Amino acid sequence: MRVKEIYLSKLYGIYNHRIYLDNDGLTIIHGANGVGKTAVLKCLKFIFDWDLEALSRVPFRLCRIEMDNGLIISAQRPSRITEDTRPSFHGPVDITFRRPDGSIEHAQGLDTKMLEFSESVAEGKPWLTKLRKGLWRDIRDGTLVEAHDVIAEYLPGSKKKKKNNTAFFDSVRNSFNVKIIDTHRLSGITVDSKNSAKVLDCVADMVKQIKVVNADYAKRAQELDQTFPHRLIMESQTRYSAPEVKERLKRFEGRQAQLSAIGLLAAFEGPVLPSDIDALSDAKLEAISLFVQDSEKKLDAFNELAIRCSALLKLIENKFINKKLAIRKDEGLVVIDTSHGNPIPIDALSSGEQHEIVITYELLFKTPANTLLLIDEPEISLHVAWQKTFIEDLKYMSNIVGFDALVATHSPFIVGDHYEIM
Repeated sequence: MRVKEIYLSKLYGIYNHRIYLDNDGLTIIHGANGVGKTAVLKCLKFIFDWDLEALSRVPFRLCRIEMDNGLIISAQRPSRITEDTRPSFHGPVDITFRRPDGSIEHAQGLDTKMLEFSESVAEGKPWLTKLRKGLWRDIRDGTLVEAHDVIAEYLPGSKKKKKNNTAFFDSVRNSFNVKIIDTHRLSGITVDSKNSAKVLDCVADMVKQIKVVNADYAKRAQELDQTFPHRLIMESQTRYSAPEVKERLKRFEGRQAQLSAIGLLAAFEGPVLPSDIDALSDAKLEAISLFVQDSEKKLDAFNELAIRCSALLKLIENKFINKKLAIRKDEGLVVIDTSHGNPIPIDALSSGEQHEIVITYELLFKTPANTLLLIDEPEISLHVAWQKTFIEDLKYMSNIVGFDALVATHSPFIVGDHYEIM
């Protein structure tokens, strides 16, 4: 499921924006400061996070999101005239879901006073764990509780109100992710504080991911090795010809070498196999064929991580000068001085270099498939040369991970020649 179109009316009381996301998963919003690029991203994020309180702080009249399966989500403020006779574009919003079959469901927002009232009511309910303003989780059964529910269900003597009907939208959100990459958070901070913490988080996460795939590899190896004699004797096996065995062993050794070069697998010499495979009997060829199949299955544990690690190294390789990013099984991410071969502490890199590692790692390793990425001003902390490759790099990562992206920028270098998706 994908977002097909976004329409925002009376943003800041003056702007009407219609954005089509039909560019093979990648769209650029380009414009001067103050026209609402970031506001468009925030509206998408707040709606899909069901953060109506934050959404209510964005001044607009209507925000409509159309999905490619026919679902239409509308967030609208009732027309109101303030005391000075000017229309108001602040306050609570009402949400409408029009399903693909044409049926309509409503969910009503709360004004600030009622929202604060629900907060005070919820404070006296120890079984409600606060997730964010206006949203709690009932620890007794795990259900989500909204501000409307608190007022209707938990206020003694209150008149019961019809609860918001968001079950359908919850099912949509479970199959569709919206993630914002706010590059302002990755820059404008000292290299010694938060920025360094972010890049060190990437290092720790890489160590964790390598441990997980190595545990899977060890588990597969143990299961296959333990059942090898039984399967060989009791089950019929695919028997490769001698040339096929040689070819598959060659490819297998190539995969091992690649995983070792990436840093995911320790150097492995492999078993000593007969030098003259052509002279083996059919029975022995059948045994070696099963061995080859098992060996390939063991390495399959590394497939997905290897693809993303290779992409990370490739993308960063073209960005650094006299430095090289590498992956080590026990250390995660390391940086090497290519002039002398000495290690460089990763948190000693420039803010721009750390920023490049963090955002690339975030996109490759921390973004689920079927995600709409909202990237706000990626040019921040990026050298002009890096800005020029950003869209192509983004396409490359999108093909690997399976995300769509909406990029807000005012940099002509980010756009480059990609006018057709702007």
